Amino acid sequence: MAIKDAAQRVDQAQQALIGGLAKGDGPFELVEAVAAIAAKGDLVLGEALTYLAADVLGLGGFSSSEPLAYDGLRERYLPELEFRGKVAHRNSQYALYAAAALHGGVLADVYSDTGWWQTADLWQYAVYAIVAYARASAERRGGSVEELALELADTMGITVGL
Repeated sequence: MAIKDAAQRVDQAQQALIGGLAKGDGPFELVEAVAAIAAKGDLVLGEALTYLAADVLGLGGFSSSEPLAYDGLRERYLPELEFRGKVAHRNSQYALYAAAALHGGVLADVYSDTGWWQTADLWQYAVYAIVAYARASAERRGGSVEELALELADTMGITVGL
């Protein structure tokens, strides 16, 4: 039963996230939507959302020959968030790096890498990575986050009610 529940949480969270992005929701609203679905310490959801962040990064056409600069990424694409302290910076950095690694074909060891996290859940930082990468990808493409989200929904077979 736990596997089915985890799969259902992942499906519901992906739908809430993509639907929220399509409506123009920001990181606070998206985290709130996923928090209603997530279980405490939900590494399955954290890993799944990290994969979604990698997919979003891919929609921007970023690659080793056309990279997205990490320096200042959070300040540019998540200006409404303030990551205070080393732990928050490290958690945010991990989610951004893990998604980028997945996009590049390197499988992150989420379960070993995040098992020591005690103050936050990976899924929350994966949501932030999704928002940052969606904004960067939309900018690169010359479109909107909402348009990008609708394309993502279409490729994933997710119905977004607007």
